[in-house]
Amino acid sequence: MNNSFISHMTRFISTATITLSVLFSGSLFSQDSAWSLQKCINHAFEYNLQIKQSALNNDRAEIGLFSAKGAFLPSLNASGSHGYNIGMTIDPFTNEFATDAIQSNSFGLNSGITLYNGFKNHLNLKRAVLGVDIAMINLEQTKNDLALTISAAYLNVLFQEEFVTLATLNLETTKRQANRVAKLVEAGAAPQSDLLDVQAQEASDYASLISSENAQTLAKLNIVQLLQLNSAQAATFEIVKPSDEDLEISPLPPSSALAINHALSTFPEIRAAALSVDDAYLNLDIAKTNYLPRLFASYNFGSGYSGNRQEPIGEPSYNMVELGTTQDGQTVYYAGLTESMELAIPFAPSYNEYQTTPFGNQLSDNINQSVFFSLSIPIFNGFASRNSVKQAEVGILQSKYAEEATEQILTQSIESAWADAVAAQKNLLAQEAALAAAELAFSNTELRFEAGAISALEYADSRARLDNARTNSLRTRYDLVFKSKILDFYQGKTITLR
Repeated sequence: MNNSFISHMTRFISTATITLSVLFSGSLFSQDSAWSLQKCINHAFEYNLQIKQSALNNDRAEIGLFSAKGAFLPSLNASGSHGYNIGMTIDPFTNEFATDAIQSNSFGLNSGITLYNGFKNHLNLKRAVLGVDIAMINLEQTKNDLALTISAAYLNVLFQEEFVTLATLNLETTKRQANRVAKLVEAGAAPQSDLLDVQAQEASDYASLISSENAQTLAKLNIVQLLQLNSAQAATFEIVKPSDEDLEISPLPPSSALAINHALSTFPEIRAAALSVDDAYLNLDIAKTNYLPRLFASYNFGSGYSGNRQEPIGEPSYNMVELGTTQDGQTVYYAGLTESMELAIPFAPSYNEYQTTPFGNQLSDNINQSVFFSLSIPIFNGFASRNSVKQAEVGILQSKYAEEATEQILTQSIESAWADAVAAQKNLLAQEAALAAAELAFSNTELRFEAGAISALEYADSRARLDNARTNSLRTRYDLVFKSKILDFYQGKTITLR
């Protein structure tokens, strides 16, 4: 294909963004082993790495949505510790000084929930939902771009196969002429120079065939690489060749306005640009929440164990308190209190043995709970909140400009596509007229050459003009086929090769 055709396909592939569906008539499925365009596209959708990466962005967006929903739920965390303290310390569970090594454990549950943060969680949820939509649209656009790339490569293979067919026919025709002239030279009815000229033309035709076959091989290699086929699949790769009816050219619209209106309202890139503007506004609202107070509630439940906590074993004994002496000098002791005594005199029971309070008992005895409410009011944070708001406002302007630029680029692309298609249609009419004239001229030249009225050089010159006319007509026809399908695509029509 010519450079303008390839460049147009490349430009269109970079900007087209609606779903591509390629259908074929029943004749195209007669070759089960060959690859139809739809089969190529379906294979690419399944195995292409860009599609897989874009699908991962969908998964990432879904995870972000799940996280945004989880922000509304309270947190719950469990904690535990085990340690030893050596030296002077206050035992947290007995509130007594201890000098020996103390083994201690603590266990707890903590829960917290945000009661108010300026509705930041609600805004994050809206933004996460928007992110899922954007990711889906981006996947759609990636599929469209890939489908169009495959379509262009597929048509290029068809185009190169036509060149191979044309080069083969030319070579066969020249061989027949070479054989005929050789017989004439052998019979003395034609000069040797005519045979040399025809043989030179045969060599040139053979070189053209080799060049066309190389171009066909490269075209197949390109689509094989796009499809990421393995070596076994690549070795047997052949495409379904459509008939002339399958390559029917779609009628061109009278203007580009219809395609522009449809594209600006439905194309994924336009929808994605509009959603990006919405996302920028949400980002601004989220930034403004930094000015608002935050209210947080928490609940703690815990218990613990200390190896320093002791409890007595056995019956207690009491330390007697000396009250005084009798007249005869005997000491009087008091081991208890009576209801009639006005002054209570303390006495202390004593135990001979002690043991560490059991683990389970301590956990039950040491249970503690607490509920806290915390309020944070932003006053000054180094202009961080202000700068976040300003950055978000700049982001809104950027997203709006990007949306306008997307619309502008798409409009210009459609206008160019329509103008290219109209020009290609006019060019095809001219090339077909030129081909018809060249065919008539060559038929006459061939008859004159076979009659010996003209030289082999004149015959070769006429053949060259016919070859150029055939090549130009073929190239222009494929160019117009693709450009007409482009306009179908922009108008939201199903693209078909029929």
